[in-house]
Amino acid sequence: MSEITPTRRTVLLGLCGAVAAGLGSALLAEGAQAATGVAVNAAGQAVITVKKVPALAKVGGMVNVGTVKGVPTAVVRTGAATYAALDLRCTHQGVTVQPTGASWTCPAHGSTFAANGAVTGGPAGRSLAGVPSKFAKGVLTVG
Repeated sequence: MSEITPTRRTVLLGLCGAVAAGLGSALLAEGAQAATGVAVNAAGQAVITVKKVPALAKVGGMVNVGTVKGVPTAVVRTGAATYAALDLRCTHQGVTVQPTGASWTCPAHGSTFAANGAVTGGPAGRSLAGVPSKFAKGVLTVG
């Protein structure tokens, strides 16, 4: 039998896959924590009963609602009765940004974004994209 020696690339790809699987589990766990007040309707939209989500009680509050129609999504309270849904994929290379206090940071290249998604530091040159949403009668529908 001949011996198979993995290449450096194979080892690194395997490690990246393991890390990605771990991050996926962490995101699912985070989404489960945010599940109070968050549901998914038959159309695949996130339906958020705002008063049941403590993170959205104050202007500037933000919550990761998980994946909505294949897009990592968060909601930010922007005013007394206004909310913005954000696509959490960095506009530089599409890596999912992470919350850092009251802002977002890309773990790949360090781009930073304000809570409302406005780019505050590069290399990203554009703000985070919005995700369609509608707020009515205390319920925010995203997607």
